[in-house]
Amino acid sequence: MGTDDRAAGRGSVATIVVAAVVAAVVVAGAVWLVAAPQGTSQPIGADASEQYAGVDGVTATETTVVERGGRTSTTVAEVAFRPGTDQRRRTVVDGSEPYEVTVSNGSVLWLYDAAAAHAKRVPLSATPDSAVTRADRIERLFTALDVTQRSASTSASASGVAPLPIVPSAASGPNTSTDAALGVEYDGTTTVGDREAYVLRVAPQSDAATYEQTLLVDTQHFLVLEQRTEWIDDGAPVSVTTTYTNVSVDPGLGDERFTFEPPANATVERVDTPETTTYQSAAALREATNVSVPSPEVPASFRPTYASETTGEVNGVGLRYVNETARITVAKYDRTFPVNGDRTVSVGDRNAAVTYGPTASVSWNCGAYRYTVRGQSVPASVLVEVARSVGCDSSAA
Repeated sequence: MGTDDRAAGRGSVATIVVAAVVAAVVVAGAVWLVAAPQGTSQPIGADASEQYAGVDGVTATETTVVERGGRTSTTVAEVAFRPGTDQRRRTVVDGSEPYEVTVSNGSVLWLYDAAAAHAKRVPLSATPDSAVTRADRIERLFTALDVTQRSASTSASASGVAPLPIVPSAASGPNTSTDAALGVEYDGTTTVGDREAYVLRVAPQSDAATYEQTLLVDTQHFLVLEQRTEWIDDGAPVSVTTTYTNVSVDPGLGDERFTFEPPANATVERVDTPETTTYQSAAALREATNVSVPSPEVPASFRPTYASETTGEVNGVGLRYVNETARITVAKYDRTFPVNGDRTVSVGDRNAAVTYGPTASVSWNCGAYRYTVRGQSVPASVLVEVARSVGCDSSAA
């Protein structure tokens, strides 16, 4: 669908400024459901969580296009999932990914590489911050907009939602970056495939803003049918567009859809998950472990959710930070690997590998330890600054 087609479908505009990046709608590769309005007097999405919980399953064709500078990659996959759970099946039908088939029933994850006839079985465990649903966050977005009809024009403010971390300048560092308020704009309707969709646009209210997101939200079931996120990373324009077509709600998914039986000729690798102990804070982890725990500097909008220690074949510590739209993890473990990635940067006197994507990472070695800063929906440039604040602690140098 071209820009002119979408523009022709726009209605009048409702703009609000919120002190937040209003909802975890920037996470790539997920479909989210919120409530349809019961009438023109009820704001759109007012009972999102209730409606979300009522959907048993969804199937769709997922197309993801990643553009960075002059490079473009496209992946097409068939997906099936149960909203609000970790039950999901994804089969790549066009594109290059390490595993063509990914299947999770919530307790076991299977990854299958058909070309190599290799299957990997990974046990799953719940994390302390996994209970917040995407529907809760989307409901807050529509509550802030308070749009009661498609042609409405209104403005409001919202509180209690964490802001988007704005990419800091090289001189300021992540802790001193400004968490800007966002403008959220209702821009009428358009179509995605055979479905009508509301158009929402999210961008920081700053002349120097380098981030923008467009969401096309199904008017019947409030699926996010398309999300396009654009930003500037290390001076290069980057965009990630995920579109869902052939969407079917409640198609009658059975439990067998989320199980996987490797082919008879496949080699099966069974991953033994190390024993993991979680702690409410980094301070509690430091008291319990003999491994030095990093002290990263993260953007002010991120809050710590938990710390962890793994023991077994791999020993290490980890920290997790989240805001309403993104996640940053910092891990340190007693394995080292070659420094390979999309590009190399310096972290102190060490070389570090930067890997780009919806989940980007920065990894480097210090003595016997490997350090990795990983971010979901976080620009790589922010992760580099976080990595530099970690460096090499004294026990690993």
